Amino acid sequence: MTVVTTSSSTATFTINGESLEVQAPGGRRLLDVLRRDLGLTGTKEGCGEGECGSCSVLVDGEVVNSCLMPVCQVDGHDVLTVEGLAADGGPLDGVQSAFLEAGAVQCGICAPGMLMATHALLASDAAPTDASIREAIAGNLCRCTGYTKIIEAISAAASVPGGSRVPSVALPAPRPVSSLGGGPLAMRARSLEEALELVADGWRPLAGGTDLMAGLAAGTIAPDARLVDLTAIDGLRGVRREGAELVIGALTTYTDLRRSVEVATSLPALAEVAAGIGARQIQNRGTIGGNVMNASPAGDTLPLLLATDARLVLVGPTGERAVDAADFFTGYRRTAHLDDELLTAIRIPLLADRQVRFRKVGTRRAQAISKVVLAMSWRRRDGAPTWSDVRVAFGSVAEVPIRAIRAEDVLEGSIPSGEAAERAALAAQVDVRPIDDVRSTAEYRRAVSGRILRRIVLAESRG
Repeated sequence: MTVVTTSSSTATFTINGESLEVQAPGGRRLLDVLRRDLGLTGTKEGCGEGECGSCSVLVDGEVVNSCLMPVCQVDGHDVLTVEGLAADGGPLDGVQSAFLEAGAVQCGICAPGMLMATHALLASDAAPTDASIREAIAGNLCRCTGYTKIIEAISAAASVPGGSRVPSVALPAPRPVSSLGGGPLAMRARSLEEALELVADGWRPLAGGTDLMAGLAAGTIAPDARLVDLTAIDGLRGVRREGAELVIGALTTYTDLRRSVEVATSLPALAEVAAGIGARQIQNRGTIGGNVMNASPAGDTLPLLLATDARLVLVGPTGERAVDAADFFTGYRRTAHLDDELLTAIRIPLLADRQVRFRKVGTRRAQAISKVVLAMSWRRRDGAPTWSDVRVAFGSVAEVPIRAIRAEDVLEGSIPSGEAAERAALAAQVDVRPIDDVRSTAEYRRAVSGRILRRIVLAESRG
């Protein structure tokens, strides 16, 4: 197959009820298309890396950061911005009115994103409790009004009907729009075969974009990078059980993991991990495959994959192969995959009587990069009191996610007790090899690694 590329591509989508055909470089940020090409300046730019939420919009009803989404990925989808909440010259919708009445709006930079995050919450199945409201807006920063009035406004809006006023009618032919600026070249692959051919030709895989797009904005990724968007390949997403294995497609998002009945039944710790990665905007876009291939030592899913003996399925020109997670991370942000291979799935064995625990220590509860992350598992065979098949894995304490072999040896064959907890904690402090950096000191990370392992073992000793 021969792939012909140009500097621009066409994305056809609806925005606030209007159908558009936008001619732009596929890697151009949706935020830039909205503000600069379409004049929809209600969507604000703040941090440019997915932390402040000022650029939040809804795509197919899900809240996302438009600064982290290339325009090629909205092709065929529906986009709603703050301008679409009320018709020009018409009344405000219920959420906007509630924010004004509660005094929850001040400078106007964060307000549009807060409104969009609120709409996503109120349109979902989640009950608007104090906890769910706080989680829904965890990815939206406010430094003027504070959160008390915002939470009051959202609670009030929950009892007032009046969501989006965008009409659901047949749309006319798309209006053509030409981009006013540039961006990286990006193409959407429609099949795994097409994606593999582009990757073999040097194109960089793009999934959720939560790291890659931030890297482009920060200049750590070259602006002339060629991106192959994988998100249209449906076969790479989803969770299923095959025999005694849980199979997770590489494009499965953290939101998908949280919503998966199979994950909740077979491996609930994975849903717990997904719930602590970023906020809703990140969880709706970020993928488990991206977390694996990014290979950050702070990647939250990686210790859990080590602790559950996961296998990573790679596909390349010569076919498919599986690599044990324990052998996959070869150095700082380096993996055992070949340049012409793509990660397609993660296979996790589901062992009888296995228990899995997860702990994350960060600066704050939401949107925090881990200072230390721990996942561990064990089995009690045939109801025996002793632990077997013990796995202890850490992240953020070495150049790669690691297995704490000394701690595992202490706990293997033991009965959880105060003594076992203390010995395992001391062993873990030897296993880890942290460094001082801007987030923490090596001394702190070493102490915390032992402490959280000790607490898990002590909790199990008490039944």
